[in-house]
Amino acid sequence: MEYLKASTSLLSFIKETNQKLLGNLSELPQTPNRMFIQSSTKDVKEVVMTAFTNDFVITTLANESNSKAFVMTDIATMLVKGTELTYILYKGYHSDIEKGMVFYQIINRDTLEYINDLQFSNIEENIFYSISAPEQEESSCNAMETDEEVKNGKSIVFLIGHMNENRLLYDIQRLIFDTVNNVRKHSTIQFNFIINIARFGGSPSAELKQAVKNIEAYTKQHIYTEYQNVDFKFEFEQESKL
Repeated sequence: MEYLKASTSLLSFIKETNQKLLGNLSELPQTPNRMFIQSSTKDVKEVVMTAFTNDFVITTLANESNSKAFVMTDIATMLVKGTELTYILYKGYHSDIEKGMVFYQIINRDTLEYINDLQFSNIEENIFYSISAPEQEESSCNAMETDEEVKNGKSIVFLIGHMNENRLLYDIQRLIFDTVNNVRKHSTIQFNFIINIARFGGSPSAELKQAVKNIEAYTKQHIYTEYQNVDFKFEFEQESKL
């Protein structure tokens, strides 16, 4: 469950960082590049970045051996339909997640007031932490659209399997994280996902079945509240595979 718990923790950390900066926007133009480093005990240390570079981040983290996550910030502009928008850019990373999360908060550069809510941008590779993933090769995973009719939406099944149950559980959580973030921008489309789980070489153990039930419960309680256009169904492949 650690992967999904880390993802919701990181999301909360990004939102908390945004609220902190919105509470004192007047200081942001002078020091737009900052790192907010969260320890394993949830303490947060703020560092002004002298250079907004990967090298600066890597060097800083090397001196913060207890860090579990961090958020880095910047101010940038983008041209949207001929209008220049200014926004705070947030890039957040966690030591237990293979992808980082990128958000932006639009602000008025002249009045230093925020406009609308924090917006999701994309996920990207986490190059800053060495993720402690299981040693086995990744699970086999294929996706296909089903014939099920979903009003204003799609039904997609993921066929995921592995001989090693620990690796399989890790990859199921990673699949959920990647999937919900990949469809996050398509808020007008409902996605019904079926995760069909195969324990290659034998039947799933009672421990695996219980762990999947725990993942399902956590997904319903914590993931659905943030990603409201997704629904997950978990099932096991009945036929053992060699």
